[in-house]
Amino acid sequence: MKGKHSYRKWRGFSAITASLMTIAIGGVAIVNANAAFINSRLGTTNIKLVETGDGTQDTDYFKSSYSTLAEVVEAKEALAQQIGAEGTVLLKNTDSALPIKTTDKVTVWGMNSVNPVLGGMIGSSVTVNADAGQKSYGILEALEEKGISVNTEMTDLYNSESAQASGKRVIQPSFGPIYESPSVYGIGEMDPSYYTSSVLSSADNTVAICFISRGSSEAADYSTTMKSPDGDGDTYDVPLALSTYEKAMIENAKAHSTKVIVMLNTSNPIEIEDLKNDSDIDAIVWTGDPGAYGFLGVVDVLTGVENPSGHLVDTYAVDSTSSPAMVNFGVYNYTNASTSKESGAMDSNNKSDWFVVEGEGIYNGYKYYETRYEDEILGQGNATAKEGSSNGRAWNYENEVSYSFGYGLSYTTFEQKLESVNVEIGGESTAKVTVKNTGSVAGKSAVQLYVQAPYTEGGLEKSAIQLIGIGKTEKLNPGESETVEISFDASYLASYDETSANSLGTEGAWVLEAGDYYFAIGNGAHEAINNVLAKKTGSADGLVSIDEDEVISADNAIKWNLGATDTTTYSANVENQLQDMDINNLIPGTVEYTTRADWTKGWTTVDSITPVEAMMTGLNNSNYELTANGDGVVWGADNGLTILDMINLDESGNYAGVKDLDDPAWDQLIDQITLDEAIQFIEKGGDDVENVDSILLSRTYANDGPIGYTGDQVADYTYRWSTSNSGEATYTTTKDDKATYTMATMPTDPVVAATFNTELAYQEGLLFGEDALWSNESSLFAPGMNLHRTPYCARNHEYYSEDPMLTSLIGTSVCVGGEEKGNQMEPKHFAFNHQESNRSGVSTFMTEQAARENELRCFQLVMSSNSCQGIMTAFNRAGTVYVGAFKNLLVNIARNEWGYTGWYNTDMINGTEYMNWRDITAAGGGNCLTTSAYDSSVIGTMAASKSKIAKDTQFQQMMKYSLKYWMYNLASSNAMNGISKTTKIQHVLTWYQMLLGGVAIVTGILTALFAFLGVREGRKENE
Repeated sequence: MKGKHSYRKWRGFSAITASLMTIAIGGVAIVNANAAFINSRLGTTNIKLVETGDGTQDTDYFKSSYSTLAEVVEAKEALAQQIGAEGTVLLKNTDSALPIKTTDKVTVWGMNSVNPVLGGMIGSSVTVNADAGQKSYGILEALEEKGISVNTEMTDLYNSESAQASGKRVIQPSFGPIYESPSVYGIGEMDPSYYTSSVLSSADNTVAICFISRGSSEAADYSTTMKSPDGDGDTYDVPLALSTYEKAMIENAKAHSTKVIVMLNTSNPIEIEDLKNDSDIDAIVWTGDPGAYGFLGVVDVLTGVENPSGHLVDTYAVDSTSSPAMVNFGVYNYTNASTSKESGAMDSNNKSDWFVVEGEGIYNGYKYYETRYEDEILGQGNATAKEGSSNGRAWNYENEVSYSFGYGLSYTTFEQKLESVNVEIGGESTAKVTVKNTGSVAGKSAVQLYVQAPYTEGGLEKSAIQLIGIGKTEKLNPGESETVEISFDASYLASYDETSANSLGTEGAWVLEAGDYYFAIGNGAHEAINNVLAKKTGSADGLVSIDEDEVISADNAIKWNLGATDTTTYSANVENQLQDMDINNLIPGTVEYTTRADWTKGWTTVDSITPVEAMMTGLNNSNYELTANGDGVVWGADNGLTILDMINLDESGNYAGVKDLDDPAWDQLIDQITLDEAIQFIEKGGDDVENVDSILLSRTYANDGPIGYTGDQVADYTYRWSTSNSGEATYTTTKDDKATYTMATMPTDPVVAATFNTELAYQEGLLFGEDALWSNESSLFAPGMNLHRTPYCARNHEYYSEDPMLTSLIGTSVCVGGEEKGNQMEPKHFAFNHQESNRSGVSTFMTEQAARENELRCFQLVMSSNSCQGIMTAFNRAGTVYVGAFKNLLVNIARNEWGYTGWYNTDMINGTEYMNWRDITAAGGGNCLTTSAYDSSVIGTMAASKSKIAKDTQFQQMMKYSLKYWMYNLASSNAMNGISKTTKIQHVLTWYQMLLGGVAIVTGILTALFAFLGVREGRKENE
């Protein structure tokens, strides 16, 4: 019968929904009980911040100096143009070929002129939003913008399909392992056969700008064995030498143009000795990679609107491969690499197949060339031996260096006089330099202060000259003078002695040796050492000059004497920490280091190492294992604090810093954090800085990079805002005219350094901070502060210089500016990251003296002054231990010696076994830059190991150790903007709680409905 027993259907439905309801109710109970853990994994929160005060408190603790975003953008473009101008280096200017007249017609030669290098690939890629009207300027666009007439017939040729097909500039990054040095690089110059007679004649009676470029990229290097790609007919000896096509292009320019200017658009010094000596080359200009707007400043220099005042940040050697550092640069594999197929071969997951030995010791860049020069002049150390000579004959400085570090010309002339030097051991030292414009054009002049420490032949290794301070004048009119005072820290006069006894009863100390110290100024390191030599020897006879206009003056060197050797003033808490970075301490006799005692040593490549057993712990990433120990630590305490309680306000309610780090309130605050929250915060330390609900820490953000927040991570100024932030003064809506502008537009780090202007660097930092305020970001992975160890690292565009002091002074100034606006600056990559090939896991070996006097000196000032709030660690290993998990570096040196109170974050997790959270946390390495890398790894996630972590007291203490530094600095950042002490927590349901609750309610209603229908139908059938 129709409908008979239909009540059973409703009862069945009721049973199903009742089961679902039971599951949903159980799910609600489970998720509510574990909400903290789930929130930590999903990035959700159960809190809503509600303002309970009267709304009168000013919660913009870090304020913008601008009222609109348009003003910020305008200021950035103006500063970038100024940096482009002051960072332009004039190397040659025969018969005042520059500046050109604005009425001159210009032919820009070289196919790379239509595809200039503005930044580096990946982390420092210049990005603009053309759809929003945002522009970027190459050399051609900048000339046009400044009203210079350009030969378009030549430009049209370079843009033609046939010319573009003839060769492209290509440098290939690789994030994966390689077992041979990179073999291919395309210069990108056009086949000269494409020049027609019509095009060539179009250049007649025009000024030639011959445009030379070399590409830049993260995860890439140049190699001395590179060749052009298949199908590209161009040839070169090495990629940093001029190619056949480039030489042909320049010859065509010389044949058809009235004057020839060579423009070097490269962060990697190339070989230009022939151009320097070529009388038909009228001028040479270095621009570096000047970002989106820097070429506007370059053109201002070309036309004389700005007077060049930039100076080289690297030595331009005659032979780019001639330094001792190049002896050991490239890809070298352990004999038991994972590809060796030998018994005991290493595991490829450990990324430990590679090594590099920095056999040059302290003699990096100009510290090699200028030191060997002094020894050549003084007749010591076999300095004139043929080893290291670029021509195979006796070594001679004149044949080795085209332009020295720090060199740069002007359109006017300046007279600099070193008036005085006051050295205060243990205090602040000063030097005074009077600068007078003796020419006919207004301009700025950079002041470079160098020092020479006493050297005993065969004793402690010493560079003959090293930069110790910089300054820059205001714009001086002809006849005008200014006295520049340079402050410097006398600790940088000291040398690190690995064998010296110290107050700790061990070895290793900073030593000021007794004897004569010489302070000197000069147009670069070479003029400075010449002034020192003239002072020491009483004569300038036999000294070699960079150019005929160089003035050697003994009066610009001042001698200061230290009567007794001092091993204590700068050695508090100091002892050897990096002895295992010296491969000779692990395997005696592996490397013969470069030494002043005998310049014939140090020229043998270390291309094969078989690790001894002591090295395998690090190479196998077995530095820490979780064990049950101790009595546990407190998590989730109810101490009634929030991170806002750590902020100090003055009587007017204005931000006045945070509580001292040793205040016990910090430990009480950290005790409130739950273990689940701590695990999430450390393990998921990616671009999102995780929220910690228990202490009222909202989610905030950190992103790349050195030229501004990168476009692939922060698409525009509105990217990180939500309507909940609309009360903040810098809140940016999508309706703002500049809202979709991108921020990665500034000149690259070498251009900033070439200004030798710390004030400009500080201004750049302020504008990075403005970008943070207007885009709701709280940390910038910048600046890059590693050394240019060689010209062949293709990532040199992200680092300032071959000199550690210039790097330190410019980088610190940028960080001071960023910090002032509450932007947590995060210099990178700490430390010893000098090549990109196999950067993930490569073992970097060097002496401890070299490590401390060169690479670590780059970071020491910014970290010891705590001008940066964070540090990004590098990919490589210090010796055999991954640097992000190297306690001797991160804790013993940085924190215990320098007093660093910032946080650490790893670079992108690119190898979960060697960049593992276990070793990182245990060594004080901070957070792991990842979102999901550990999810499918062998080590697994921290969350999956929670039960083991909960038993390891030592490990948990290191978690808290890291968390404390993070919270201390987050409380000091713009992440606190918009929140007051009267802000209260309101508990809210997350989307998943509402979903499960909704399911429980709906299934409950359906269960009741189906039950009712079943009862009703059952009654009908019974009637």
